Amino acid sequence: MSQRIPLSWLQLKHERIKLFAAVAGVTVSVTLMWMQLGLMRALFASAVVFHGSLDGQLVVIHSQYEHLLHSMPYSSRLLYRLRGSSDVLDVMPLEMHQLEWKNPWNGETRAVHCYGVDTDKPVMNVPGFAENLNKLSQTDVFLFDRGGRPRFGDVGGAWDRGETVEPELARRRMKLVGLVNLGASFGLDGSIFMSHANFLRLFPSRKPGEIDVGVVKLKPGVNIAATQKQFQEMLGKEVKVLTIDEFKEVELLYWRSATPIGVVFTSGTVVGFFIGFIVVYQILYTDVTNHLPQYATMKAMGFSDGFLVRLVMRQSVLLAMMGFVPGSVLAAILYAVLRKVTLLPLNITPERTIGLAIATIAMCAFSGVLAIRKLRNADPANVF
Repeated sequence: MSQRIPLSWLQLKHERIKLFAAVAGVTVSVTLMWMQLGLMRALFASAVVFHGSLDGQLVVIHSQYEHLLHSMPYSSRLLYRLRGSSDVLDVMPLEMHQLEWKNPWNGETRAVHCYGVDTDKPVMNVPGFAENLNKLSQTDVFLFDRGGRPRFGDVGGAWDRGETVEPELARRRMKLVGLVNLGASFGLDGSIFMSHANFLRLFPSRKPGEIDVGVVKLKPGVNIAATQKQFQEMLGKEVKVLTIDEFKEVELLYWRSATPIGVVFTSGTVVGFFIGFIVVYQILYTDVTNHLPQYATMKAMGFSDGFLVRLVMRQSVLLAMMGFVPGSVLAAILYAVLRKVTLLPLNITPERTIGLAIATIAMCAFSGVLAIRKLRNADPANVF
């Protein structure tokens, strides 16, 4: 029993060069959209990796806090006032500031983000943090984030080999006593962690008792929204009491509104969409024009306009499917390369795959809709 081959496919493969050009155009378009959306999401996700690692439900920041690189200190006494609440399990202060890191191998200097933490309270849920926290009680020691950029030197490799790593931090020699796995951040090349005492040694201008972020750990079953409102009223307008999600949103708001990142990557996605749209439209429009006599003949034989429209639309959907798969494979390869180089969380996700598949089909279908306008006027009497 012979199988029926769809007419739309037969018409597409009849001119292989045009078919290849159309599929290549869709592939480039899909790859570009994958890269633009993926990079934008990865940059935003990496910007809040610190926020998501905090072991608490609420954070207290200064009312003029903008983002991690521009925080405002406030008195820790405000945070410790929350200890008296029956809903609070514990409060944990954090200091943070950037300082100069001198590479112990080549002498180059880089800015590294420094966090001052309690040595008996694991304020963060990241591998290696709680296990090494007690080591920070020593003088002039620190923990290093394994996800830091390679420009700081082979810190992780040296530690794994059992070598001593003693860089200069703010012109003070410090010793590495462990690694944590926080992960790379878009705005920060690297992060280090140390005790409050060591932090103040590196930043003598900071007043003891001044903190940048306060983490509040609530007891199980507490109404977070109600407690947040109560604490905000208690502490006044000098600080903001936020949930972890709201804290993330403050950071993301900065990167979206105060920097051109969102506009740049969104524009790139739109450009990718229109590249595919124009290529597919040109191919389908040329195909319809070249085969206009055949279409007119089919209309004379009794085929309806709807049949011809569906024929061209099937071609557009086929082009979308044929271009989406190689475009996605190419994007996955580029993701793997960039993930290794930049340490950004670039991943192919099911949600984004479905979204881009729908966008690709819509792009090609829209091209088909514009290309078939000529079909409605195809009249056998005028064509022959």
